[in-house]
Amino acid sequence: YGIYRTPNYVYVKGSGMLSIGVPDSCKVDLRNLRQGIGLSGEDLASLEWSENIQVKKVITIENLTTFFRWEEPDSVLIYLGGYHNRSRRNLLMQIYQKLPDAQYYHFGDLDAGGFYILEHLKRKTGIPFQMFQMDIETLKKYEDYAKPLTENDKKRLMQLEKMELPDEERKLITYMLQKGIKLEQECIS
Repeated sequence: YGIYRTPNYVYVKGSGMLSIGVPDSCKVDLRNLRQGIGLSGEDLASLEWSENIQVKKVITIENLTTFFRWEEPDSVLIYLGGYHNRSRRNLLMQIYQKLPDAQYYHFGDLDAGGFYILEHLKRKTGIPFQMFQMDIETLKKYEDYAKPLTENDKKRLMQLEKMELPDEERKLITYMLQKGIKLEQECIS
């Protein structure tokens, strides 16, 4: 029928040196690519991550606008596009094997979806992700841009409150429920 399965791409930027096509590799220094690079899921199997460039943080970013806009020194930024898929999960686990001492963060919407994505990341990868720019101080700072919680938002946040979560995450969820607000990631600068 002429149907073609389009490849899945993972967008990456920041610090780091990639070798693609091992053993006859092409080296890519991410620091030279301000907007990053899109890697096909098929090419990830031949990707090697160099330990020669300092990487302090690996940050997954939920939304594409924020991915392109955000810059963080000594960090690798990976666009998730919501929930991660197998290609992104494999890349994250590959990076974690090479860079176990880096700090791993998720930067998402301050809403139920953002928290579920964070918990899904931790559960499926086994990587100890923490929240990035997802705290009470950030929500207070950008509260003028917050939206009211819908009934569905409240229900999903209350379900999250019942889960075993880190204290910081639980406090933020409780604050959001008390104030009746949520915040889209794109509002954070």
